[in-house]
Formats: sequence, C-alpha cells, structure tokens
Amino acid sequence: MKKEFYLSTAVYKLDELIKTGGYKPKSKFGGECTSLVVEQELRECEAPGAIRNDRINGVMKKIEKELNSNNSDSEFFINCRDVTSKKTFLGWKLKEKIWNYQLGFLASLVNNVIKEEKAPPKKELGHLGYIGTQGKRGKLFVKLADKIQKPDYTLYKIVDPKGNRGYFYNYKTKNIEEDPLEVNDCFLMDATPSRHEMSRYENCKVTYFNRIVVLENKGNKIKQRIRENVARDRETNYIDESSKIG
Repeated sequence: MKKEFYLSTAVYKLDELIKTGGYKPKSKFGGECTSLVVEQELRECEAPGAIRNDRINGVMKKIEKELNSNNSDSEFFINCRDVTSKKTFLGWKLKEKIWNYQLGFLASLVNNVIKEEKAPPKKELGHLGYIGTQGKRGKLFVKLADKIQKPDYTLYKIVDPKGNRGYFYNYKTKNIEEDPLEVNDCFLMDATPSRHEMSRYENCKVTYFNRIVVLENKGNKIKQRIRENVARDRETNYIDESSKIG
C-alpha cells in the first residue's frame, strides 16, 4: 500500500541501519534490503512529526550538496535527485516527505554520505590540471586508474602521464578483438574533453570525456609479461619444429 513518510525521519532510520548493518541493495538482498527494512520500521512506528537533530541535518545537508554538485547524466542519479528533491531558485532542496517505493533512492544517497565520511583523508591534489582542451578532440595516452560499476552504468577513471585525472562512461575500440579495458591498463584513445570542472570528491581539477575510441591498449605489466611469454613459447616451438624438419 502506498504511503508517505517524513523524509528526515527516513534519513534517521536509514543512517542508523546502514551504520550498524551496512548498506544492502535490493538487487542483491531482495526483501532484506535496506530500504524495505526501513520501510517496515516506518510503517510499524511512524513518528507523529518529522525527526530532526544535528546528525540528520548534517546528513541532509551533504545529500543536498551532492544533488547540486553532481553533473552525472546517469538515469539512476537523475532518479535519485528527482524523487527526493525539488528544484528551487536556490537549487535542489530535499522534499518534506517521500513515498515508500522511493526509499531505495534515498538509501543510496545516505549510503554515499556514510561512505564519504569513512573514507581516509583526501590527498592534496591542487597541483593537478585539466587534460586536453575542452571541446577539442585529440589523441591521448592514459592509464585506467579505476573502473566503478553501477547497476545502470560504468564509470572509468583515468590519469595522464602527469597524474591529471579524467572520467568517461563508455567507449568503443578500433579493433573489435581488443581486450576490454582493465584497471592499470595503459592505452591510446581518441576522445573529446567535454567538460572541465573541480571535483569536490578528489579536491582537484578533473576532465570528463565523450566519444571515446580506444586506438591501442598496451595493457599492464602482467599482460605484457603474459604476451612476452606467449611470444617466447611460440618462437621456441617454431625453432623446435624447424630443427625436426631440418
């Protein structure tokens, strides 16, 4: 049955549950997921008014900051923003209430706040710059630093030889037989720097790319050793076969 709950009270319940039992997405935990457990708790003991305290206010402030600073065009993030907040002349502001079937999106946002709070102190990265010229397509040699997989998208984090950081969401390969990109792979890409901005997560300048085409994947040290071993084995086998023929 559809039911609305005070959003701040839902944040209170989600914050307590995630801090004690961890975040459990519905895709993996089904009926035992975080959002459904909290929904049941809210139905059983609904507060007569919105619960607010310093902790809840702090979490909600961080969520609003995320909603206003994140420029991701992923469908999941857009849904998180749209169901939990409303657009005002001051930016996105959290709603007073939220429907039960929307708690999953709010749970993800609360979990992001808790993860950021637990993360180690960020390094000083103010010396880093942007990669390439915004809007100007070109070839760049970079390394895949991380690959973050979400339910509806994958975020690829790259660094150039100077350590400058960039992101993209998908790519194509010039060679259809090319191995998929793996973390620590070094590769040459043809791409367009679509956006330069300051990242509040990494406290440095970052570049977003689109229309990525991987021209050549040099791989990583492990891959290179495997390729060298395969090439050496082939050469040895060729010499052995040649000696037999001779």
